[in-house]
Amino acid sequence: MLKIRINNARFYAYHGVLEYEKQYGNTFEADIEMTCNQGPGMSDEIDRTVDYLSVYNLAGKIMTTSKYNLIETISEKICDSILSAYPAVESVTVSIRKPNAPLGVIDSVEIINRKDRR
Repeated sequence: MLKIRINNARFYAYHGVLEYEKQYGNTFEADIEMTCNQGPGMSDEIDRTVDYLSVYNLAGKIMTTSKYNLIETISEKICDSILSAYPAVESVTVSIRKPNAPLGVIDSVEIINRKDRR
């Protein structure tokens, strides 16, 4: 098994329950970990693994093209999209952090979602 991680990807987006969050936006952070059933091995061929640039772009598109109330929804959409688009991915874990969440003095709010291929 091969693990591929994208660590602390940052996107500016317009998610949140409060109207001003949807109007003014915030920076969101994402970690994506994929467990794959195959890897490049000794072939050094990109088509034998998961192209993490395309995964990053997929996550960025989900983060920036729609407005969601919940970061939980975003993580579900990213997990489902990765499992649909990349047959080599057996499981995916997506962490979404929302710095500056309107709660008080905190670093961030984080959710972690793991989905397995069925």
